[in-house]
Amino acid sequence: MDIRSMTPTDLEQVLTIQRRCYPPQYHEPLGAFENKIRQSPTSAWLAVEAEMALAYLVTLPVDEDHFPALHAVNWQPPVRPKWLYLHDLAVDPDHRGSGAGQGLVQRAFEHARASGLAGLALVAVQGSQPYWHKQGFQARQVDHPGLLAKLRSFGTDASFMTLDS
Repeated sequence: MDIRSMTPTDLEQVLTIQRRCYPPQYHEPLGAFENKIRQSPTSAWLAVEAEMALAYLVTLPVDEDHFPALHAVNWQPPVRPKWLYLHDLAVDPDHRGSGAGQGLVQRAFEHARASGLAGLALVAVQGSQPYWHKQGFQARQVDHPGLLAKLRSFGTDASFMTLDS
């Protein structure tokens, strides 16, 4: 298995994995992926084997005021990011347990550290909080109004979590 940078030509495979992993309300349109790759071209990766995508991870440099809303096609990065935000990690159901997800998160952690960021941040949904806690992430109380609004856009079970670098 190799981990490489995601390109616009990978997006059909990415959308296929997304459809296999998430319920329809979490399906982001092609334009949302294109925007994120355009705005942060060095922070999205694909785990591949024989040119077949096993998993993907889209991360974005953010601060409290610059978290993308779900389905956003016009996200802009901040001037001084604080975290590398794990916006979307998906492992094709046929490849769970392959280590692809952990490899992608490790790549993101290395990227955050090399970029001088405080660490990783994510919004845990679909009951994934225990998984992320096992990976070292800690739930954080959210008081910032902008971040709180973004968090609520993911549903009532969403939890903001971070991992310091």
